[in-house]
Amino acid sequence: MKKNGTKLLGRLLLRISFALIILFLIGPMLFPRRTDVDSIRYGATWSTYYAEYLGVDPIDGLRESMKDLGISFFRIPVYWDRIQTQPDVYHWEEMDAVVQLAEEHEVDLILAVGRRVPRWPECYTPSWAADLSDADQAQAQRDFVATVVNRYRHSPALVRWQVENEPFFGAFGACSGADPLVSLPDELALVRSLDPLHSVQTTASGELEWWSRIASLTDTIGISVYRTTYTQGIGYFTYPIPAWVYRAKAWFVRPTRVVISELQAEPWFARSIKTYSPEEQMALFSPEDLTRHVDYANRIGMEEVMMWGVEWWLSLKQVGRPELWEAARTIRW
Repeated sequence: MKKNGTKLLGRLLLRISFALIILFLIGPMLFPRRTDVDSIRYGATWSTYYAEYLGVDPIDGLRESMKDLGISFFRIPVYWDRIQTQPDVYHWEEMDAVVQLAEEHEVDLILAVGRRVPRWPECYTPSWAADLSDADQAQAQRDFVATVVNRYRHSPALVRWQVENEPFFGAFGACSGADPLVSLPDELALVRSLDPLHSVQTTASGELEWWSRIASLTDTIGISVYRTTYTQGIGYFTYPIPAWVYRAKAWFVRPTRVVISELQAEPWFARSIKTYSPEEQMALFSPEDLTRHVDYANRIGMEEVMMWGVEWWLSLKQVGRPELWEAARTIRW
C-alpha cells in the first residue's frame, strides 16, 4: 500500500509539474502585453520623511528630481503626524511647498492620505491621537483626511488621490495586524464626496495579495513590484515571477485599472541603511539592477510605473556616488 501511495504521489507531482510548465509556456500568449512600451508613463514616489532621514532636503531634493532628472509625475505621501502635531496645530508649510513646486513645474501629483501611507513604518498616527479612544481616533483621522482634501482638491497639479497604502496587507508595517479604525469604503466615500472631480486609488502587494478585495472599491489599484526582498532567518530572496503573471492578476479584476505604484529601485536593507557604506549599498542594488527592473516593468506592461528609491539615489549622489542618479536619466520620465 505504501509503495502504491508513493507512486500515486509521484504521478500527481509529475502532472502538476507538467501543468505548470505548460502554463508558464502559454501564459504570455493568454495574457499578452497590451501597452506599448513607449506609452508607459514613469513617475516616482517622493517621501519627505525618508528624504530627511537620508540627509536630503525634502523640498530641494524634490526640486532637483524635477529639474535635473525631469520627473513630471510624483506620488506624495501626506503624513498625518508630520502635519497635525496637536489637535489644533497644523504645519502646512512643507506640503504647501511641495504642491506649489509641482504647480510651478507643471508636474502631476498623486497625494496619498490616511493613517497608512507609503514608507516604513507605514502608519503615521500622531502621538496625541494614539491616546484617544478608537472612536475618537477614527473621527480625528476622518477630520484630517477631509482637511487635506479640501486644502488641495483645487490644485491644477492634482491628478488623483490615494486613500491608504496596502490597507489589507496586515503582515507589514508598525500597525500590522491591527484593524483599521476607519473602514476603507467609508474613507474612500469621504474623499469622493469632498472631491468628485478626481479619481481615487488604493494599493496592494503585487506578489503577496490577490487584488479582488479592493477592486470593487476603487477606480485604480496600485501594486508594488519587488524583485528581491529580505526576511530574517531566510535572507535575500528573488521572486521567480514571470511578468505576465501580473497581467493575469489584472485581468481577473477587470474593469478596475491596475498600475504599478511602487517599482523597487533601491535595496531591501537587512538593517538600518545608516550602517552601510555607500559602496555596500550599491553592492546590493546597482545601476544594472535599475535597468533590469525597468525592463521587467516594461515587460509587465502597465500604463503607469512609479519608481521607489529616488531619495536614495540622490543621497548617494550627494556623497559622491551619482551612478544610480545618472542611470535614471535613461528612464522615460
